[in-house]
Amino acid sequence: MEYVPVSTTQNIDLEYRIAGVGDRILAFAFDMLILASWYILWGTLLVRPMGFKLWQLVFIMPPVFYSLLTELLLNGQTFGKMLLKIKVTPLDGSELSLGTCLIRWLLRIIDIWIMWGTIAVISILVSKKAQRLGDMATNTTAVKMSNKNLFEQTTFVEVPEDYTIVYPQSANISDEEAATIKEVLHFVAETNDTGGSIEYHPMQLKLQNALKQKLGIEQIKGSAKKFLEDLLRDFNHIHR
Repeated sequence: MEYVPVSTTQNIDLEYRIAGVGDRILAFAFDMLILASWYILWGTLLVRPMGFKLWQLVFIMPPVFYSLLTELLLNGQTFGKMLLKIKVTPLDGSELSLGTCLIRWLLRIIDIWIMWGTIAVISILVSKKAQRLGDMATNTTAVKMSNKNLFEQTTFVEVPEDYTIVYPQSANISDEEAATIKEVLHFVAETNDTGGSIEYHPMQLKLQNALKQKLGIEQIKGSAKKFLEDLLRDFNHIHR
């Protein structure tokens, strides 16, 4: 099982399991099934009873831009990728942009449509980060998301009704920063196999220092772990 480091905006590297070539092929096959169903429906409802009309070309366009639009609008996933629980993610921790999705979409011509995907398969197999050419050009790759990973993409944590805010500066935390806090807390908890204390784990300390400076917090109440947990609870209380 291979993992790839993905940086956050606070320059903290988290490791994700790389999506295998088998997962990516199955996701592609499911996407092709969706597109085939679209064309069959289009042909059955419009072309067959009416004959082909020039205006019907508009129904060709959604499948042409399918991967571009779905990856852009669904946070790096097509419906096939959703089924296989994989997603495209930038390795530098940035958000997927229109430019990134467009380059990936254009290079599908070489990766997938020339030689029936052979170039993409070979590239994924020989690349250290399992990247096709479109991934290499945009510094992205496809990672496997467990059910827990999918939940951790949200910033939600349970907060009691009578909760008292610890750090009022939490109002200035962005959604992305809140998601990073939650992800780092879970990552440290899951990867701590030494049995030692994780209250002052280096990854949590690094994030603590970055957020402390960004938010202008002078006094820390408790450990790095507690600080991050308090910020996350504050964030949820403020934005409930």
